[in-house]
Amino acid sequence: MPNDLSIALEKIMQAELGDMGKHVIKKQCKSLDMDPDNIRPQDLPRLANALSGSMKLFGTDKAKNLYNKIRKLQNFKEIIESQSNLETKMEDFIHIASAASNAGELESAVNNYKVAMELSMGLGKTGEQSKISRSLGNLALRQGDHSEARKNFEKSLQVAKDTWNKKEIAESLRSMGNLHWRKGEYPKALSYLDESLSMAKEIKDDEVIAHVYMAMANVHDEKGDYEKGIKLAKTSLSFFEKAGKQESMATVLNNIGVAYARMENYSKSVKYYEKCIALSMEINYVLMNAWALFNAGEDHAKLGDFERSIEYCQRSLDIFQKMKDKLGLSGAYMSFAIAYDLKEDYDTSYDYFLKTIEFREELGMPYRLADARYECGKMLIKAGKMKKARKDLESSLVIFKEIGSEKMISRVEEALASLE
Repeated sequence: MPNDLSIALEKIMQAELGDMGKHVIKKQCKSLDMDPDNIRPQDLPRLANALSGSMKLFGTDKAKNLYNKIRKLQNFKEIIESQSNLETKMEDFIHIASAASNAGELESAVNNYKVAMELSMGLGKTGEQSKISRSLGNLALRQGDHSEARKNFEKSLQVAKDTWNKKEIAESLRSMGNLHWRKGEYPKALSYLDESLSMAKEIKDDEVIAHVYMAMANVHDEKGDYEKGIKLAKTSLSFFEKAGKQESMATVLNNIGVAYARMENYSKSVKYYEKCIALSMEINYVLMNAWALFNAGEDHAKLGDFERSIEYCQRSLDIFQKMKDKLGLSGAYMSFAIAYDLKEDYDTSYDYFLKTIEFREELGMPYRLADARYECGKMLIKAGKMKKARKDLESSLVIFKEIGSEKMISRVEEALASLE
């Protein structure tokens, strides 16, 4: 018969996911070599991390609810402080930091990672020091603090190089590449990613190789080298398939759809979005399902299927509103804006563009902001509002020139020329 803690956790999972909750907790206990009927207090840090990671697929709000409910069952800090083994204590702080990150509790995550770092330094655990520094860097990146992110990624890389931990070197180089990609610094991003790929191939780690190819595809896509981006993304997809990583496969399918859409090949983009929607529904990856839905919604509008377009956009928006995901919301609003633009309802389209631009200015992602202003400018030309159109297009052009996106520079200049 299950003990009280096991029963309480099962009830929490059922409250969040229904009958699927039982399956999730049993699956995670099996992967952690725990007895689902005899969960002990000392198991909670590891289990909270694993379960919050599973719940993150359904949205940050779900992960946060779960994390807070588990914390009410037992005091994590008391559990960890009762541990006499310092290595176990360090690992538990890493687990609760990761769980807090999954739940969007970023300050708590940072604090717990810092405690884990102190313990790892005392124990001389250099591998953990590299991973913790990288985790702190990713948290800083989520908050838009590029300087702090860089500091932590550089520390992660240096520790990994000092001990010649090849996997950690590859992962740290990839993190540096992603940082420069986010900043629109494409040559630097590709330089780090090339180094990362060489190291990942040397150690023959399919999952790391796949992640690097996906990162490279993202950079080439934003640069406007769409065909190369698609080739790299498809290579990434094959390595994720070899590694059995279905969640990452769903992400790549969506990204390939985005690349085809930027080439204005909407029949192919919709094909890949629909594959992503099907796979993400099959594996209950709600977040990626929402991304593919608004992307498909936009392109169905471009193919003339407005009814399906609005349906997909609304389904996506409903998910992101529950998650309070600003990046996702900006994407859903953008798809609505383009759909209403194509329906020639320019006032409604403009309202959605304004919401998109507001979120993207706050998020600090230059390509996405420039893209929104470009699309808004094109809509305003059709609406006959030339002065507003010029303002958005000129703002877009400045950003695209700063990040060196040649294809988009050409497109914006062409739109501006039409105003002459």
